[in-house]
Amino acid sequence: GVLCPEPFALTSNEVYVVKYPDTKVDILDPDLPPYSVIYPGPTLTTFPQHTIVGSTALFDIRNLLGSRGSPGLG
Repeated sequence: GVLCPEPFALTSNEVYVVKYPDTKVDILDPDLPPYSVIYPGPTLTTFPQHTIVGSTALFDIRNLLGSRGSPGLG
C-alpha cells in the first residue's frame, strides 16, 4: 500500500428572514368618512447553503503550518 486521505465534506444551511414594513394607504372618498387600509409587508425567507468539499489532507497541512497559515490555502 498506498495511503490516501479520506474525503471530507461539510455543509451548513442558515435561515435568512427579511420582514418588510407594512404599507398604510389612506382612502379618501367624498361620500364616505376617511379610512385606512394596511397591507402587511411581505416576509421573505431563504436558506443559503455553504459547502466545503476536499480531503482530510488539507486539514493535516493546516495543522503542520500552525498559526502561520500560507498564502493560497483557504
